[in-house]
Amino acid sequence: MGAVSPRSWSLIFRCSAWFCVLLITYLSLIPQDLELRTPAPPGLEHAFAYGVTAGLLALAYPLQPMWLVVVLLSAYSGVMEFLQTFSPGRHPGLDGMLWSSSGAVIGALLVALLRFRMPNTTHENL
Repeated sequence: MGAVSPRSWSLIFRCSAWFCVLLITYLSLIPQDLELRTPAPPGLEHAFAYGVTAGLLALAYPLQPMWLVVVLLSAYSGVMEFLQTFSPGRHPGLDGMLWSSSGAVIGALLVALLRFRMPNTTHENL
């Protein structure tokens, strides 16, 4: 079996990124009694989810500026927090948006650092 082609990597990153976006939507909007929580504080859960998603989006769309990925995910987290108003038992808050936005910044910065440390490597080879 040969190496994964650049086109395949692009498809893998894009599918993974959009799966994460859909998963965040589902987990953000389900009623509280259906939630499964990890032992981690909710803020860290937010940061991790958005950090992974931002990293995957940055890898999936390498021609887009990192700030755009961060701004769009931050706005998305604000929309998710607002929509929690309509989900039974959920409590939207600015803190959730701030944790999510912080995670998006960290995820995008990690991909930027990876690209900086490996200047001859394109996303197709990651």
